Amino acid sequence: MPLDLPVRRLATSVALALASTSACGVDPPDASATSPWASAGSSAGDSDTQDSTTTGDGDASSSTTGGAPGSDAVTGPVDSTTSGTGADVEPTTTAPSDPTTGGMSDEPTNCEALRVTYRDFMPMHPDFGCHMAGKGARPGLVMSALGADHKPVLDPNPPPPPKQWKGDEPQITSEQTFAEWYNTTGGVNLEIAGELALTEIEPGLWSFASSEFYPLTDQGFGNNVTPNWDGDTYPDRNGAFTTEIHTTFVYEPGQQFSFSGDDDVWIFIDGELALDLGGLHSSVKATIDLDDLGLAPGAVYSLDAFHAERCDSGSNFRIDTSIACFIPQ
Repeated sequence: MPLDLPVRRLATSVALALASTSACGVDPPDASATSPWASAGSSAGDSDTQDSTTTGDGDASSSTTGGAPGSDAVTGPVDSTTSGTGADVEPTTTAPSDPTTGGMSDEPTNCEALRVTYRDFMPMHPDFGCHMAGKGARPGLVMSALGADHKPVLDPNPPPPPKQWKGDEPQITSEQTFAEWYNTTGGVNLEIAGELALTEIEPGLWSFASSEFYPLTDQGFGNNVTPNWDGDTYPDRNGAFTTEIHTTFVYEPGQQFSFSGDDDVWIFIDGELALDLGGLHSSVKATIDLDDLGLAPGAVYSLDAFHAERCDSGSNFRIDTSIACFIPQ
């Protein structure tokens, strides 16, 4: 919740665009020439993105959209011991005196890396291990507001998928299996703490990018040496996991937040869904223009991000943002 505003349904301006590769090795239309905030689609709930049919991921490198010209991944997965933003000049912002009650102090706060909770799953979990397939993002799988536990809630009656979307229904087995994604559950998943450090790749643009996003390799249940639902093994990686981030930021006009990757990604701002890239798919992109959300300049808002890697064959994960400082909750 903001310090001085009630919860509201946020209007989103989200654009989906394909990354440079797909899981099946078929190149989708090139989006590498666009700017970090380029728009080539529609809102979070109405994707018109086309990508090759996939069981979740792309094997090759992700799009360079949002990075420096001619560059690939800006940085790889960050070890849980890493801290800081990675920028040459560590940005500061005015800190809230109490992020739960409001007010601003004159004390500057150093920006920090995004604190992450990963959860590792076995490849034969009903929602992981390439059990489903999809072509393009499948919006509408979760409710538009976070639950009381600050986790996404599965929509029991999701809207129809976009006309061009192809894939298995349902994309998530049940309310019970989905509840395990972002809650530590004995015998089902293992919780592992980590961080993602954003690097200032050009003035005013901070980024984290990896075309081989397997932060739990050699951790948790171990690499995927047992067959998944497709009968495949991946002894060099651990590719069945979720990513959960809770942070806050001070809203300033002109800010944007862009994500490209696979599989499911949901971003909530002030508790409301602002970016919806649900379902199994190869790398797709969406951008939130924060100016469209009716936020109050100078107020502190929550940003909650939820990601799932559900098919071991490839993993892309990229954040580009003009938000200079994230303040841990």
